[in-house]
Amino acid sequence: MARRPPPRTSRHAALLLAAMAIGAAPAEAASHRVELVPMVGVRGGAELDADLPAVPPAEASPSVSFGLAVDVFVRPDAWYEVFIDHQTLRFTSDPATFGTSGFDLPVDYLQFGGGYGSAEGRVQPFVAAALGLTFYGEGSGEVKSTIAGSGSLGGGFRVPIGKRVSFRAEVRGYASFSGTAISVTCGPGCAVQFGASGWYQLTARAGVAIRL
Repeated sequence: MARRPPPRTSRHAALLLAAMAIGAAPAEAASHRVELVPMVGVRGGAELDADLPAVPPAEASPSVSFGLAVDVFVRPDAWYEVFIDHQTLRFTSDPATFGTSGFDLPVDYLQFGGGYGSAEGRVQPFVAAALGLTFYGEGSGEVKSTIAGSGSLGGGFRVPIGKRVSFRAEVRGYASFSGTAISVTCGPGCAVQFGASGWYQLTARAGVAIRL
């Protein structure tokens, strides 16, 4: 059975870094335009293979994700960005062979990157890229690999709806560069380890960009 990591260490690190980025925003605002962007969307599901040949893979359907980004503009058409994005995947498995109907696995991204797009027009398209970390959290099982390197590419559009407010929508693809494993109890003295050698997800999300 996999060893349980220190409780919620990765969550605390992610929240601390996000808070540092948000706290630094007022200082940057003196020389650069800064925007706070809360977002909600739908992120794709995933499949984990079991280490026992008699157990079928566990599958998770797409589910809701929540995120928060801080954008620091260096030009009217270019910006740096740091963001966090959270999702809980609910995996289902065959209870006839596994002994339980499923388990949960929180998956968070903490990434830093930037974007480039049009600064004029009613609809302003953009492209974005970022690198960072993927955090696999504690759900219904014990996670063996809790952190992985990851990157993302995306694109979307912005629509100004006021002097300090814009609507933003995007599609982004995530790739985590190392796998994860989760050990789930299937009964007294029984545990099955599910895992994946890589992690790829696609998300569609939207939010409101608020200029500070």
